[in-house]
Formats: sequence, C-alpha cells, structure tokens
Amino acid sequence: MASVRSSSTANVQADLTQSSVGEIYRPILRGYFVVYALYYSLMVVLNWLSMEINRDFLMLETATVLATLYALAGSWMMRKSQPDIATQALLLGMNLLVICNVWIALTIDFRPEKLTYFIIMSMLFALASPSFRQSIVAIALSLGAMVSFADRLDSATLSAFGFLSFAAAMSSLAIAFYLRKAITRIALANNQARAELSEAMALSAEMRDQSLSDSLTKLPNRRAFFEALGRVVSAYDEQLPENSAREDQTWLVLLDLDGFKAVNDVHGHKAGDLLLQAISERLSEFAKEGAHISRMGGDEFNMILTGIADEEELYDRCSALLLELAAPYYIEGRQVRVSCSAGCVQFDPAQPSEAQISNADYALMVAKKQGKNQTVIFDREHENEAKVRLEIETALRGANLADELSIVFQPQVRLGDNAVVGAEVLARWTSPAVGTIAPDRFIRIAEESGLVTNITLVVVEKALAEVKDWSAKLPISINLSAHDLMSDPVIEQIIGLIDESGVGSSMFEFEVTETAMMGDIQKATANLVRLAQAGFSIALDDFGSGYSNFSYLRSLPIARLKVDRSFIDDPTDPMAEKVLSSLVGMARVLGVKCLVEGVEDEFSLLMAKRAGAEHVQGYLFSRPVSGSDMRKALEMGASMAENATGPALRA
Repeated sequence: MASVRSSSTANVQADLTQSSVGEIYRPILRGYFVVYALYYSLMVVLNWLSMEINRDFLMLETATVLATLYALAGSWMMRKSQPDIATQALLLGMNLLVICNVWIALTIDFRPEKLTYFIIMSMLFALASPSFRQSIVAIALSLGAMVSFADRLDSATLSAFGFLSFAAAMSSLAIAFYLRKAITRIALANNQARAELSEAMALSAEMRDQSLSDSLTKLPNRRAFFEALGRVVSAYDEQLPENSAREDQTWLVLLDLDGFKAVNDVHGHKAGDLLLQAISERLSEFAKEGAHISRMGGDEFNMILTGIADEEELYDRCSALLLELAAPYYIEGRQVRVSCSAGCVQFDPAQPSEAQISNADYALMVAKKQGKNQTVIFDREHENEAKVRLEIETALRGANLADELSIVFQPQVRLGDNAVVGAEVLARWTSPAVGTIAPDRFIRIAEESGLVTNITLVVVEKALAEVKDWSAKLPISINLSAHDLMSDPVIEQIIGLIDESGVGSSMFEFEVTETAMMGDIQKATANLVRLAQAGFSIALDDFGSGYSNFSYLRSLPIARLKVDRSFIDDPTDPMAEKVLSSLVGMARVLGVKCLVEGVEDEFSLLMAKRAGAEHVQGYLFSRPVSGSDMRKALEMGASMAENATGPALRA
C-alpha cells in the first residue's frame, strides 16, 4: 500500500514538473512562432517582388503564405498553456513547413552552399523542442530533406556536408539535452518552493488562528479582542460623513466571575479549568446573538456588543447573561455555583480605546463592591473617580519631580548560580498634594497625559547618582514609554545625561514594549538604533503579550527579550509552558538573551527553568530594594538571593 502511495506521489510530482517545464518553454515557443511569422511575411513580399509569376513562384509563394499563417496561428495559441501533445504537434507542423519552404526554394534554384540552411534548421529545431524526442524527429526530417539533394553533389562536397551535418546534429542535441535538464531542475525547484510556500502559508494561518484563540476555553483571546475592537474603530472611520450618526450603539462589557477562586481552592485547578470550559460554552451560545466575547485571562472576559438600541436593552441582555452564568454547573459529579459581575461602557470609536476600557473596568469594580452578580453601566455617577484622576494629573503637572520621585531596584537573577546580573529601575512617587500613588496608576496617567517624559528624565538622573556610588558595575534597566521613544529631544537628553555623568553606556539597558513601538515603527526603530549605536543595550519588555512579529523583531537592535509574566501566571494552563518555551526559543534563534518576569513562586521558577530561560526577575528572589540596600548587597560580593537579610530580599 505504501509503495502504491509513493508511486502515485512520484507520478503527480513528475506531472507537475513536466507541466512547469512546459510553462517555462511556452514563451520561448511563442517567440519561435513570432520570428517565423515575421520572416515568412517578409519572404512573401520579397518573392512577389523578385520572382516571375509562373509555376515555381506559385508553389513557393503558397508554401510561404502557409508558413506565415501557421506561424501566426501558433503564436496566438501559445499565449495560453496547451496540452503537451498539442504543443508538440503544433511545433512539428511548423518545422515541416519550414523544411518544405527551403526544399522548394532549393528545387527551384539549387546551389550547394544553400544546403547549410538544413544544418542551421536542425540546430534551431533541437534548441526549440521541449522534448528530446521532438528534437530527434525534427533533426531527422531536416537532414532527410538535405539528403534528398545528395545526387547533385560530388563526393568531396557530400562528405563535407555529411560531417558538418553530423557534428551540428550532435552538438545541438547535446546543448538541447542539457538546456532541458537545467530547465527541468528549475521547474522542480519552483514546484518545491511553491509547495513549501503553500505549507508555510497554511501553517501561518493555523498559527494565527491559534494565536487568536485561548488554549483552554477555545474562546477568542486578548489579542483577538483588541483586533475586534480595532475593526469597530476602522468601520467607524470608513463611514461616510452623512452616515456618521448611528442609531445602534456599541458597548464594551467587562465580565469577571464571582467566587471562582474558591472553586480552585476547594476543588482544585482541574475542576477550575473544567468550570471555565463550561462557562465558555454558555458564553459562546450568547455570542451567537451578535457579541464578540474574549477570555482576557484567569476568570476575566471582555465582550463587544453591537446593534444595541439603548441602555435598557443592554441592561436586559447583560442581566439575562448573568442569570444564565449563575445557573448550576456539574463538574466531576459535583454541583458548582459561581456568579458573574459586569461593567459596561458605551463605546465611542472616536475616543481612545484604553480610556474606555478603563471606564468599563471601573464600572466592574463598582459592581463587585456593590455585592457582585450584577451589571453596572458607567455613567455620570462615576465621575468622582475621574475627579481623582484629574487631581493626580494636576499634581503631576505641578510636581517637583526631583524631590517627590524616588527610585528602587528590582534585582535580575541568573539561573544556575542565582547571581544578580542586573536590576530594573522602578519609580515611586509621593506627592504632598495627593499622597503616595501606586506606580502603575501614576505612570499610566502620565503616559495618557503626555507627562511621562519628565518622569523618565528624572529617573535617569537619579539612577546615575546611585550607580556612581556602587562598588561593583551592575547593569541597570530603565523603561522608556512610547512618548520617550517617539521624541528625538528626549533621546538626545538621555544620551547627553549619561555621557556627562562619566558612567559607561554599557551600564545601561533601555526597556521598551511592543505596543510602545506600534504608533510609528519607523520612528521607534530609528531611535532604538540610535541608542544602540551609542552603546546602550536594548530589551523588549512584556514580550509575547503584544504582536510578537518576527519580521520586525529581526530589524530591531534588541539584546534581550523579557517574557511577559502572563505566561507563568497559570502553571495549570496546558499550553502555557509550550508557549513559554517557544518564546525562549525565539530569543535563542534571534541570538539574544531571555529574561522571564514575574517569578513569584517555585512553580513559576520551575517553568522558567524548564523553558530554558537564562535570567529571571520577581518577588521569589527579591522585592524592589532601595539604592542603599542594593549598594550594600554589591559590597558583600555575593548573590542577592543567597545573602538576603532585609524583609524585601529572599532568604
């Protein structure tokens, strides 16, 4: 059975190769017919002008006209692919007409030197034939026509023409043979390339589908959600002005399960996974009614609802969904109950998506605080939070960042010997006006308000002041925002500050995220190259959580990839370790180092080790420490993990 299948595959491959050879020869043959059409068209005119009208003229002119028409028909037919047998028959007919024309011309006016026409024809026939058999037949016919005049030659001339004819035939056959062999190899390589390209495209499509799907629930994932949201924005941008007023509304709904952690704690992670799958089945049924639902991670789901008439319809649909999700589940023979909370915001494609998602998230938080298992629509009653946000932004705008900002360092550890090989610089802010603000909150507000570059420059200055006092040279990493990366003056200031300090550029690594570069990839790449040429190392932060486009990764001067912590957050995810290994493998292919972020327990550490990561960072080894603690640790000359003495360090 296997031999039959192998033979069938070989036959198919041979047919494809032969077909490709025919396609390569087709323009050659068409040119062959075009040349003959032009030549014999000219000969029709010359015969008319140079010959007397008699029997010989009529015979030769008829053959010439036939050859002209046949050549025109052949050039027309060779515009498209023809079956091999049709092509060979067409070519044989042309060759016979050419031989016939020469034979008639020599019969009318014989001169020995004109016999070279047959020799030239035999060479042309051999080179223009797509098959060796065709070449043999054409040469035989040409030389046969020449031999018909042998009785008009003396023995010496006949011998000379015989030798010349044989040499010409052999050389032309040899050239034609190797030409066809080369063309056959090209055709075979072309077929293989097409097959490989087809397989690669199919694999790419499959991988893209997988990249947009959550491995556990089979729902669309985070990336798919943002792509769907992008399509909503694009559809809005493409609307004609007269159609810009839409009656139907689009809503963002953030869903979070109530009581899911208890299921995991009581029944185990396997039961939790089965519960998520059961919940996802109910969500999939709901999605059939005009909703896009994505699993964002853990027990969080995002939903895009379109075609909603008003808030009342939205509330009714969400309430019906929450009622359906709250119905009992039967997991491993046990009845399990969970509920779900929903935070909603009407989506305006003309406004930044991030802010609207944040508003929906705030509404979800309110739903949780109000008792869970309910729907909250973001409205004017929630403006108090916006007021607080404005207070923070106002405080940032008037802040003396040099006095109010401080920095801490989170060690980066090399697996194997637990040696501290670097540290990430993190900003902390305590404002006299609004107090101590969480880093992720004030950094996010600073980025959205365009104030983050001021923070970056102060962080660089403070990091330089700390590094100067360290006894050992330890590279430090500083985060650059999208605003920093797109600003030439900021990049110039950063380079200038470090140059003036006297601290070597090799001591600094700048971290950027994939999303920070998406606004203007060319601009971002140019500034990254500029930093790299100045001697700074570049790291790609949160790797895997964004686009992870291999083509642009190769064009960036990246020295290290920092894998996003989301890939080790859930060690029970059957695909998590495979994806993590793939990302670490991609770093290895790119020839760069790899660090795994968010290593906060032994499970995370085990996953990082098994994936082959070189460096890790996280609370398992050390919380962020002050500059003085870092300096003391370096003075001890041992690994941070082995000599942790403070509460922030791992004992």
